[in-house]
Amino acid sequence: MAKRCLFLAAFMALGALGIDDVSNASGASTCMQMKLVKDNGKDAVPAIAECLKHGAGGVLQLLPGTYHLLTPLVIDRPVSIETTPIASGQTCSKFTGAHCAVLAIGQMPPELAPGVMPIEIVARNVRLQSLVIAGAGSYDSPWQHRVCLDPHDRPLGGGVRVSADNFQMANVLLKGVSCYTAMEVSAGVKKIKLSNNVIVGNGNHENNMMWADGITIHDAEEAIIENNIFRDNTDVQLILGGCRRCSIKNNKFYHSADFKWASFAELMLHAWPTTSGNFVGSITSGNSVNCGQNKRCGYGIMIGGEPWYSSKAYGGAVTGNTVKNALMGLNVDRLTGAMTIQHNIVKGSGGVAISDCGKKYWPSVNISPRSKEFLMSNLKIYKSMETGKCLLGRVKNN
Repeated sequence: MAKRCLFLAAFMALGALGIDDVSNASGASTCMQMKLVKDNGKDAVPAIAECLKHGAGGVLQLLPGTYHLLTPLVIDRPVSIETTPIASGQTCSKFTGAHCAVLAIGQMPPELAPGVMPIEIVARNVRLQSLVIAGAGSYDSPWQHRVCLDPHDRPLGGGVRVSADNFQMANVLLKGVSCYTAMEVSAGVKKIKLSNNVIVGNGNHENNMMWADGITIHDAEEAIIENNIFRDNTDVQLILGGCRRCSIKNNKFYHSADFKWASFAELMLHAWPTTSGNFVGSITSGNSVNCGQNKRCGYGIMIGGEPWYSSKAYGGAVTGNTVKNALMGLNVDRLTGAMTIQHNIVKGSGGVAISDCGKKYWPSVNISPRSKEFLMSNLKIYKSMETGKCLLGRVKNN
């Protein structure tokens, strides 16, 4: 799982690729600069900067086609970037990528800016809509290993980092990053909205440190994460280190049968050592997890982080969610303050599996002994065990 935002000062090294003041023009612009770089394999980042600099009017429309990002793209002005429909009925498909503008991340040299992600959102009020963002995961192994096995360079193997308030993403297909995370939201960001997106096929669970989260949120406020589809993201599909007054609702989580598309967890509320674990005022409900008949996820819903490291979580409500076919359906380890957990349905989960602390029987629902005093719940049937350092899902169990 992506653990921290690194080296934001490295933006200074990318100044030549930055974007100047916002134009006051109104309306949308299909920029001629972008037509020149569509589908030609050249770096589209300078053209994007020029289009935004010279009057995109707050909306930059891209014709369907491929726009290669061969250097990091830093967006430091309010803008909406979206696909322009070219014919009636040919709108961008978030499921297949058909009729979409594709921002195709290339193999960026890590010496450009250690710690920077390929797309950096540093301005308030940025919106990405009806696009495909495709990572560099299909590229050659030497580059992936060079980037993903170095903690300083690893973010470059990911996708998008959001470091400013009021970001929105809707109807976007986000796929194929090599490692780290497809999208990272920095600590302190407020009022983001991620809705109706498909986040799929990021990382590779079979290869150590080539895992990738789907979406990683460090410590947010008033975030809305609703009606998204997460499939085959290979570290944790959706992970939060704290989120106050947030809505995490009606998301769907799936896995394919192949172990390379497995995960350690699907939906995780916890704290990294640098985040709060504060979920006061947040509602996590109506989410559906199905890890498949091969049980390709370790934990369906994970509250706390003890299988990885000492952690905490408190506040809010986790209610009305459904988990199927996880090695452990619901694991609460551990709470450090009151949290309401009730009316969740767990099916087809638990059983004998290998963990970092050996092969043993795991319950479908677990509330650790240290968490029980903080639990506000109607749970009647569960086991109570500590799961510290007992990470599930690292190896294939069938």
